Amino acid sequence: MPTTAGPLVANERLDPQEMVVLHRVFRREIPLLADLVEAATPGDRRRTAVLADHLDLVLGALGEHHDGEDHLLWPKLRERAAPGDTVVARMAEQHEAIAGALAGATELSHRWRTRADRDTALLLAEALRALDRHAATHMDDEEEHLLPLMADHITPREWSEVGERGRRSVPKTKLLIFLGAILEDATAQERQLFLSQMPAPARLLWRTLGTRLYKRTSTRVRRTNAVVPQA
Repeated sequence: MPTTAGPLVANERLDPQEMVVLHRVFRREIPLLADLVEAATPGDRRRTAVLADHLDLVLGALGEHHDGEDHLLWPKLRERAAPGDTVVARMAEQHEAIAGALAGATELSHRWRTRADRDTALLLAEALRALDRHAATHMDDEEEHLLPLMADHITPREWSEVGERGRRSVPKTKLLIFLGAILEDATAQERQLFLSQMPAPARLLWRTLGTRLYKRTSTRVRRTNAVVPQA
């Protein structure tokens, strides 16, 4: 499809709801992790490692998601959706602010992993809440103003390239955990959409291993009974 392509016909149109479902992971996990980090007992290195591991997964996924948009979506939208240039420019500016907050939170997470001290934990919790504010504002704006442009000017295949880039960035040992995070707050229809895009062996792996792994991981991170997505 040429970069100057006009609006897509009905059978080519992207359903951008997948991005909304992905956003829910960051909306839920980042403020939750801020609270959990703040509540952690100083010097408890086992607890610190559990939370730092989960932070690596969530913060890494957020960074890769935005990098994928920066490299694979924004250039296409700038060329194809000229009236929406101001929207795309605003998204890019918001990404820069998020990248700064993300870098700060990531550095503090790594520092806290090695120290497990109270002062660093408080700084990290504050940084995560700042990141959450930046990310939430951006995701609200993106869902309201950018997704309609994507539906008109980005094909399902092009959007899948962003998702594939994100999946490649997640360590293989964490893929089922991140899938569980995506499915946790998904509706039955959204869950079916995500699972239908997976090969049959991967769907079987999720149903036989993934649900248990996600429950065990979430319970360890949150120290509560986790919500387990249905298979």
